[in-house]
Amino acid sequence: MSKKRKREVDLELVTVYEHLADDVESVRLKAAHTLVSKIFKPGVTNNEQTRTILTRLFRGLCSGRKAARLGFSVALTELLSQLSSTLEADSEDALTASGILDILETQTVPESGTSGQDERDHYFGRVFGADAVFKSGLLLKNPDLSVWKRLLDLICGVATRKPWLRQECGWILVNGLVSTRVNLPDEFVVAIIEKMAEHKLVRTPEGVAVWLTAERLFPNAKLPKSVWKHGDPLAKKDVDVLADILKDARSHSDQDTELEAQGSARWSANLHFAWDIVSNELFRDDAKSNKHRISFELFWDTVVDKSLFSPSSSTERKAWGFAVWRKVFESAPQAVLQHTFTPQATRCFVNSLKSPERFLQRHAMRLSQIFHTRLSPSDLKRPSHGLTGACIKALLDSVSYGDFDQLTKSKTLQSVLDVNDPKVLEAAFLTLHALLLLDSPPEEDQKAVLMRQKTLIGLEFKIVATLLRRSEQKAKTDIPVDPDDEGTELAKLILDGWAVEVTRPDLSTKPESVFKASILPGAREFMKERLALAFEQALRLGRVGADIFHHAVLSIYQLEKKGKSEASMFEDDIRNIVQQGWHKLTSMPTTFTTSKQHPVKKSAERERRKSGDVAKDSAVESFPTFADGLCLLYSLALFQIYLGETDAVEILQDLLQQQQQPDSIDAIVEIILSFSSKPSKFLRRISIEIFDAFAPHITAQGLESLCRVLETKENVEGQQEMFQAEDVVMEDGTSPDSDSDEMDSDVEVESIAQEDASEGTSSSAESNDETADDESEEGEDDDEDEELAKFDAALASALGTRRLDQNDVAAASDSSDSSDSDMDDDEMMELDSKLAEVFRARNEEQNKNKKKAAKDAKENVVNFKNRVLDLIESYLKHQQQNPLTVDLILPLLTLMRTTRTKQLADRTYAILQLFCSRAKGFINVPDLSTESQVAHALDILRAVHVEAAKESSNVHSNAASQTSILLVKALVKANKSHVKDVVDIYASTRVKQLTDKRCHISPGLFTDWNNLCQAAREKLAN
Repeated sequence: MSKKRKREVDLELVTVYEHLADDVESVRLKAAHTLVSKIFKPGVTNNEQTRTILTRLFRGLCSGRKAARLGFSVALTELLSQLSSTLEADSEDALTASGILDILETQTVPESGTSGQDERDHYFGRVFGADAVFKSGLLLKNPDLSVWKRLLDLICGVATRKPWLRQECGWILVNGLVSTRVNLPDEFVVAIIEKMAEHKLVRTPEGVAVWLTAERLFPNAKLPKSVWKHGDPLAKKDVDVLADILKDARSHSDQDTELEAQGSARWSANLHFAWDIVSNELFRDDAKSNKHRISFELFWDTVVDKSLFSPSSSTERKAWGFAVWRKVFESAPQAVLQHTFTPQATRCFVNSLKSPERFLQRHAMRLSQIFHTRLSPSDLKRPSHGLTGACIKALLDSVSYGDFDQLTKSKTLQSVLDVNDPKVLEAAFLTLHALLLLDSPPEEDQKAVLMRQKTLIGLEFKIVATLLRRSEQKAKTDIPVDPDDEGTELAKLILDGWAVEVTRPDLSTKPESVFKASILPGAREFMKERLALAFEQALRLGRVGADIFHHAVLSIYQLEKKGKSEASMFEDDIRNIVQQGWHKLTSMPTTFTTSKQHPVKKSAERERRKSGDVAKDSAVESFPTFADGLCLLYSLALFQIYLGETDAVEILQDLLQQQQQPDSIDAIVEIILSFSSKPSKFLRRISIEIFDAFAPHITAQGLESLCRVLETKENVEGQQEMFQAEDVVMEDGTSPDSDSDEMDSDVEVESIAQEDASEGTSSSAESNDETADDESEEGEDDDEDEELAKFDAALASALGTRRLDQNDVAAASDSSDSSDSDMDDDEMMELDSKLAEVFRARNEEQNKNKKKAAKDAKENVVNFKNRVLDLIESYLKHQQQNPLTVDLILPLLTLMRTTRTKQLADRTYAILQLFCSRAKGFINVPDLSTESQVAHALDILRAVHVEAAKESSNVHSNAASQTSILLVKALVKANKSHVKDVVDIYASTRVKQLTDKRCHISPGLFTDWNNLCQAAREKLAN
């Protein structure tokens, strides 16, 4: 009896097979390389060994272990690509292509009774095996159509039996056509279409993809046209069938069942690859020449919009629609993208953004982040401004011209209006402007029209804000801002049109008007507020911002000069004043550049002669010069007049008269204060710019005007004293939509309710600005009338009568005596109690009104003081060495001690602290060049010590000490001999501290003095 021979095991081969299933790609690739280079050697390895290796590799494709399919498929593809030479052998046991397909088929057939998972693994193995045969080019070394069809039968059979593998099978065929397009015979291509038709796979997404790929790569192949009703899957007449095919749904027609879309039993979250092939076919340059094929516009309308974005479509189909939309935006030519914003698709997009369902919302949000990436400067020259215009109009239409970003909680429109290309922004503005000029439909009510116009104006403002913000960012990086660049010119264009519109309410009646549509009064007021905000933002740019404002004001003059405005809007006397103002403005030299569109008269020498030594050569000085300030002041006064501000006429008249006076600069300070008193961010900003221009020329009397405001009491009496005969309550400029964004309201009033907040610089003070609930005098009169009416009604109710009108007065007086005699004592007592209740209620109401008036008065005074502090802060910052700065020290210290508003005290301290901190050593301090200035500084130093001795907060004491040291530095800088005077003042203060109980000098005053003495000893000793 013979023993069984023990099978020899090739350990190296076992190791290779093990490594082919490794999770690490590099290990798999190394194992595959070892297999095809060391173990298998063409001409050395016999056929039996080769069959064994192939069998093991095909069987490995059916394994679900680790990454076995990936590793075994790579090794199998490389091995099959090296077998081409051995397939031609004549021996009986030689390997043939048919034999290799036999191995593929036998090794990938699931055994009967296996589990569902095992069955799936075997079908996956067949797909991977067929893919390896395709990639290796094995069947093309010695082409055999029967073997080719057999392979196609294997692939199509899997696709038919297992629809969830149909997409993978289709991808193998498409990829095979692409990879073998050089060597593949045309009859093999035809065989692919025929086999797909035989298995009813042509009218599927895979069938469309294979057909289009074959037609494009093999134009000479005679594909069977009969499989399509009109010979082409992209035929115009079959567009509905194409829609059913691409959304993978079965057609529901009663005829031509052989030509119906086959549908799928499985939905995939990933978009089918057929969409890429179809869309690329539509984007080809020669696609437009074929009149029988669908255009992209028809494709989108039928296949995408009406099919995927239909209201009855499922969530999954809509997700496909967003994926198609996103893919089109990534790959399509820019010119066709505007056709994607169909009403139904855009409406579905908006609803998905607002939907609480995260699946659709996530797809829609991804889509919203790509719109702005395809906007192009070429849109500016295209009809309706191309993609930019179509995108903006469709998005606004979808929300009925509401706030798109707020309603959808996205940044879709913001990203469109933030594109860093002035030409794209110009196209966006022209689109918005065209929508603003559209006539309202008859059925649209006034409220809807107002909302639409305000929305469009708000978006135009965002474009201006974007342009100005970019210029401001350039300025912060020390990049000079070009006043003639595209962004600045576009901002000028928009603001010029706005300035003309808000200053000419009746301009829409003129046929030559830029604004031909009727803009509602509410929208015009909204535009006025946005214009003020835009000017405020522009003025942050300095010279360029001043040019933008000046340019806008001159646009009003140019329009009026051309006779396109109402000449009768002013009375004769006012018109004369305005014309004088225009004459002065257009003849002023400035350092900022004005566009050639609005030329300025060249009379610089005449202006300099008029202003004498005050206005220096503007070409030498930097912005803002005296002439710049004068130009801005005239521009502001004229602009306010055209806005309908009645007090602006008096201001302009005063300005024309005062400019001829030698002390005109002090009167100009009063004019600046009159603008600063109004709660407007724009007026605040431009007042500071104008004040900076005049700051070097302001006298002590001009500074006294500022200090008088700081000394005003923060109550009704102080308000009356401050505004005198003017309106006690300031204008209200609050917009009903003032909460839509951080810059939505130009009105600002300092809050005195938040007294715990510490404000330092002007920027911190600006953050505390809040909108005030101011009222006009007319409103107050109406309130009083209403209050009296209520009192009369209550009194009539208590008396049990009705209110008397004028016709009843005589009758009431005649019957008064008889009515008193008809009442007994109890009725009189009851009447007295009712009357007492009525009068008590009235007294309570009056007390409430008094408290509100007191509160409003305090807010107005505090707001005005903050505006004055803006001017003082700017003055101290830019006039650090001006000897007049010492005049501001004592009023600021006094304000710190006397004010009951913590915000004012904190801000005043911050201003003084910055002023003192800039005085490094004995250099950057006020220059006291004359004896009178030195004597005045010594008097102020004594007054500071008196102020420091008063009972107050630690912050006040600290500020007094710092300003005292600054004055000492200024005096020592003027002459070292003044040290004795300073020592005497400090000695006197020390004596007062020791002998007077009412002296509350802080020890820090002498500590700072000692530190200064220690630091200055070397300088003084030398």
